Amino acid sequence: MIMQNALIWTAKVVALSVALCVLVPGNAEAQNRVKGEYANSKSPIYRVGKIDPKLSRLCRKGRFKQRRLLRLSIGFKGKKGKGITGVAQQGWNLYDPGGVAEPRKTYHFFDQGYSNCRVFVADTPRPR
Repeated sequence: MIMQNALIWTAKVVALSVALCVLVPGNAEAQNRVKGEYANSKSPIYRVGKIDPKLSRLCRKGRFKQRRLLRLSIGFKGKKGKGITGVAQQGWNLYDPGGVAEPRKTYHFFDQGYSNCRVFVADTPRPR
């Protein structure tokens, strides 16, 4: 009798667990992200901000870059403009010995460490 009750209870727990897994789907977007990826988008990479030629040249020379490569990133997965940008701001993950970074700006680095490094600049959104 005790063994029968234990089996019935176990079967109910398993059935409930399976039902919860099926009925309560996880956030598919969050599950598709890689470690350190803040978000992903189907928009082209060039829509993340305005490209800055001066900062892009400094990036190619290693004088304006992320302190830790891809510490935080955004993946662009659309049909056009695919790629990953690393994110940095003044005072966070940004190596800027020349002091050219501006407050309230977010810098997106594409291909940092290569001769085609591009830096996109966007306004930092205000906290909600």
